Amino acid sequence: MEKKLTEGPVDPFGMENEMEKGKPKVSVVIPVYNTEKYLEATLQSIRNQTCCEIEIIVIDDGSTDCSAEIVRRAADEDGRIVLVSQPNRGLSLARNAGIARASGEFVYFMDSDDLLEKDALETCYRKCTEQRLDFVIFDAEAFSDEGADIPGIRYERTQGMRDRVYDGRELLALLLREGRYLPSACLSFVRLGLLRESGLRFYPDMLHEDELYTPMLYLYAARVGCIERAFFKRRVREGSIMTNRISRRNMEGYFTAFREMRFWKRSHPGDKRLVGLWFSYIVDPVIWKAHALPLRDKWRVVRAGFPYFGYVKVRTLFVFLFKR
Repeated sequence: MEKKLTEGPVDPFGMENEMEKGKPKVSVVIPVYNTEKYLEATLQSIRNQTCCEIEIIVIDDGSTDCSAEIVRRAADEDGRIVLVSQPNRGLSLARNAGIARASGEFVYFMDSDDLLEKDALETCYRKCTEQRLDFVIFDAEAFSDEGADIPGIRYERTQGMRDRVYDGRELLALLLREGRYLPSACLSFVRLGLLRESGLRFYPDMLHEDELYTPMLYLYAARVGCIERAFFKRRVREGSIMTNRISRRNMEGYFTAFREMRFWKRSHPGDKRLVGLWFSYIVDPVIWKAHALPLRDKWRVVRAGFPYFGYVKVRTLFVFLFKR
């Protein structure tokens, strides 16, 4: 039996129930796995937010370094920090554990080696509450371990966009058509009630879980806004999922997203054109990346990818088949 994307209970109540007196404005969920070198700076980035009414839920996903101890020390200084420890189960289930524990009106997913602008949560919260948004998107900047900007990596998508409320499907189509779409969960500030009402969760045991979570977020949302600021600072470092050489497991993650989106297209015929646009945007670059795989894994990609090869350019197929 295939795993369900929408695991977990569905909350029948909307935002008004979330806004009970005494609840934090924002739940910040930070999965952690062996990032002791960067974790203190990340926690300080969240603790220093101008929005003080937050809870900081740190999910230690079976770290074997000093990450858990760093969180405990920070929690002794700041009562807003909660440490939840679990055996190593992967980023998706760590984030899902954070969603289950969250009690804020909104939720923000932070990575444990990155940074956030000081007024990010306050600005996003204000915009979402004023315009009654399901979520708001913003931009990012990349930097290296040494602190220098990385000019070749771009996380800009909101420049020149109209500051208005979009339907989720409308905005997804706009971003895809204009080549601005980015799947990172760290670039969205989300109403927790939307996740509870829809049952949307991160798909377990897959790499590139954001490739599936993010389009589904747009498909479920009725009211989305954008803020033209690079709140999120993504660290580019050796040994991360973003910088490691592509592997068979990477491809399995991408094809999980393809399979689930194909299922959505079949069961939601009204979204057929939009999901097809998503496939056109994402499939070709993935097959291009796969040219670096060993030959035996390339054949696995051919078998698994056959239903999607209609979205692949001829030049990409040539590179995939013949370039090593």
